[in-house]
Amino acid sequence: MAKCTLIALLVAFAIIAPSLLHQSAAARDGGATKAPAPSSANGEVVLHPTATYEIPDLPLPAIIPCPPVFPKIPFIPCYNETPPAPAPRPMECGPKLVMLMPSCSGFLTNSSSRAPGNECCEAVNRFINVTDSDPNTFDLLCLCHIINGDVNQLLTAPVEHAHALSLLQTCLGIDPNTASGNCNNDQLREHIPPMDLPKPPTPAPGKKA
Repeated sequence: MAKCTLIALLVAFAIIAPSLLHQSAAARDGGATKAPAPSSANGEVVLHPTATYEIPDLPLPAIIPCPPVFPKIPFIPCYNETPPAPAPRPMECGPKLVMLMPSCSGFLTNSSSRAPGNECCEAVNRFINVTDSDPNTFDLLCLCHIINGDVNQLLTAPVEHAHALSLLQTCLGIDPNTASGNCNNDQLREHIPPMDLPKPPTPAPGKKA
């Protein structure tokens, strides 16, 4: 039985092999009826890009992230990582600046004060140490309301402008000229959240809100 099977395989190979060799030679030589490469108007040969083939992944679960820079590893399935969403920007600065006033108002309004206290600087640092999971998101641009004097509405006395600049320099290391220039830059001012959200319009008499 084994001999009969072997003989049948040899006969089948002897029949099929010549046709396979003929097809291989034709493919190697480009075929007898291969059309000439198209040429442009000036006689230059126009080359077409070769086809590309995508290698399918193995039927495995994607448990590793796809490399962000290097090419994907062949056969190994991966998943694309979604970058973390940026921390939400506050819609208003007033409630955040109110939390700053208990420890900083004395320095900001008293011309005889020499430097902000440690508690004040710790409160100011909350405007730069923001985490994605912090529900009380602060914004460094909100401090521009101190430099521009908008924070006066939260105080019993006006802010000393020199002390406002000194506050950012002492607590955050920001140069006074840089702070003043940035906060008064027309393009940057458009991104500063307002002190308070605009109040909803008052309904007309006789109409319910």
